[in-house]
Formats: sequence, structure tokens, C-alpha cells
Amino acid sequence: MPVKLPKYAHWVAERRFLVDAAVAPTLDSAGARRIEDLYIDGGRLRLRAITHLSSGEREFKLAKKYAPDNPLIGPMANLYLNAEEHAVLAALPGERLSKLRHKLGGFTVDVFEGDLKGLMLAECEASNRMAAMSVEIPDWCVREVTSVPEYTGWRLAQNRDGVI
Repeated sequence: MPVKLPKYAHWVAERRFLVDAAVAPTLDSAGARRIEDLYIDGGRLRLRAITHLSSGEREFKLAKKYAPDNPLIGPMANLYLNAEEHAVLAALPGERLSKLRHKLGGFTVDVFEGDLKGLMLAECEASNRMAAMSVEIPDWCVREVTSVPEYTGWRLAQNRDGVI
């Protein structure tokens, strides 16, 4: 029996990989975005502020990733906010995470800041499981961590000492 998708949600199939910075191609900061996440206490909500480094333009959204039965694919919903709405929600308690996101081919590469400085994760997204599994993985992706809970954003945000 097919899983019923929550109203207003869409399916996201994603795979995550540890990146070896020593063999990764040089990342161009000109097109990078700074992503500042707040994983709000008491649920599965993520508040996000995105700053486009080249223009300074900012965007804000509130997301919910539903608990997937399979770590490769699960439903997600986004609500786009204005700066004032973001500021109100940013006062809520939770765990924060900051990273620079770069595009590299069909992947995004996140370079973490703060306590997680030095950690690099690559991610590829697709609309379904088959498409996600057929992606060619570059040699700088050294280990798949899609199924490792410690590499989810929520768990990384709770990792205050930077040890994974």
C-alpha cells in the first residue's frame, strides 16, 4: 500500500557523503550561499536563513521534514517567510548550525562553520529513489552517510563539541 503524502508536502530523495577536502575540487565562494539553520526544540521544524554571498540577497523559510521510513527518501514541506516573520521565529529555543553551501556539478557541498569547522558534506537530491541511486558519485565523496543519523542536520546542530 502506498504511503500517503502529508498535505502540502513533496517527496525528497537525497544522498549524503563525507567529502575529502584534500581531493575535492576548489570551491568557488562567489556563488556560495551562507545557510543559517535553527532546529526548533520540540519537533521537526527547521528555520532557515539563506544569504547569497554574491548579492547579499536573503531568503527565509520554515521547513518540516517528516520522519522517513527510509533515510533515502521522505516527505518535506516548506513555507517561505519574510524577514519579520523569520525574526519572530528565530527567538524560539533550538540548536543552530551554520554552513557555506556551494554547487559542484549535480551536488551541493556544505562547508560547516563554528564547532563543526572542517566538516564537509556533499548532497545530491532527486525526485525519486531510483534517480537518487543512479547518480554517479565523484571520487572526492569518500563515504556515504545517508543512513547515518549523526550526519543529519538536526543531529549535527546538537553536536556542540564538533565530534562526530
